[in-house]
Amino acid sequence: MHIIRFLSLLGILLFSLLIKPVFGFDHSHRQFNLILKKVVVINGPKSSVRYASIKSDSKLLDQYLREIEIVTLSQYKKWSKPQKMAFLINAYNALTIKLILTKYPDLSSIKDLGGVFSSPWKIKFFTLFGEKNHLDYIEHSILRKQFNEPRIHFAIVCAFVGCPALQNEAYIADRLDWQLNEAMKNFLKDPDRNYYHNKTDKLRISLIFKWFENDFAKDKGSVETFIAPWITDDLKLKKRIQTKKVRLEYLDYDWSLNSAD
Repeated sequence: MHIIRFLSLLGILLFSLLIKPVFGFDHSHRQFNLILKKVVVINGPKSSVRYASIKSDSKLLDQYLREIEIVTLSQYKKWSKPQKMAFLINAYNALTIKLILTKYPDLSSIKDLGGVFSSPWKIKFFTLFGEKNHLDYIEHSILRKQFNEPRIHFAIVCAFVGCPALQNEAYIADRLDWQLNEAMKNFLKDPDRNYYHNKTDKLRISLIFKWFENDFAKDKGSVETFIAPWITDDLKLKKRIQTKKVRLEYLDYDWSLNSAD
């Protein structure tokens, strides 16, 4: 009897050890990756989203969001920096899609979800680390505050046409640095949102660089030195931008929904 009991307990222990990784968080973000491959339409440096397609079958998105919501703070703290960042970027983008779906198709912009004195980014509609929270918490209280990584501004997408493109793949820790670089270069090479205007000798760029100027300046000293290596292949122009001999002009922001439907 003692041997049988011992073998039974041993079997339970081994089983628990074997299944533990299965129930751990999936850092490949496989489910979200499947969603993005299906609904994100890439058009050069831009992208749009098939919100109608997700709304008609949101099971996979809801399942992915449930996996995000059950992650505890103590579990999160044990992860590597790239794992944390990939988790937060994907969570932000997935939750933004979910927020759009709460009113889609009866909206032309995510701003329609706010009010005169309220912001859609302050709506507490999800749980993160055991507490009800809003999108601004992910962006401003964690990503911007804790990681000092300005490239996140090209990865988190607020569902506007003026935003950087939502990529058709999830961010993952093993490729995060490369993915952030690609998102940054993709946005800076978009001639509708960032370009040098030869006639006026002005660098016309997205308002993102004005809103988060301190983030870019903290990383490279100024907005100009941050964007110069990527916005042009002309070496002389790069130097003029870096030395602030080219004036900046901020373009109007397109607040309309990035819908492909």
